[in-house]
Amino acid sequence: MRNNIIDYIFSKRENAISVFLANKLIRFYVNENPSQTDLESFALIIRQNNFDIYPSVKWLLSSDMMYTSKSMEELRYKNPVELAA
Repeated sequence: MRNNIIDYIFSKRENAISVFLANKLIRFYVNENPSQTDLESFALIIRQNNFDIYPSVKWLLSSDMMYTSKSMEELRYKNPVELAA
């Protein structure tokens, strides 16, 4: 019964769920304000991977989106000394 409900929700809201996940993952790993194009392209990758998170995050971390100048300039990553302060 439980799997049927989850399958039903995913069948009706597949695009919305993939965009939601893409937004959360991009905001966590790449930058706080992702563009709509980045969200849509990553949401497509999530759907193509059948909502399997590992290959999706692997794609994200190796994509050009991760290494744009905007992403690299944000203060998202701190070294251990900064975390201790």
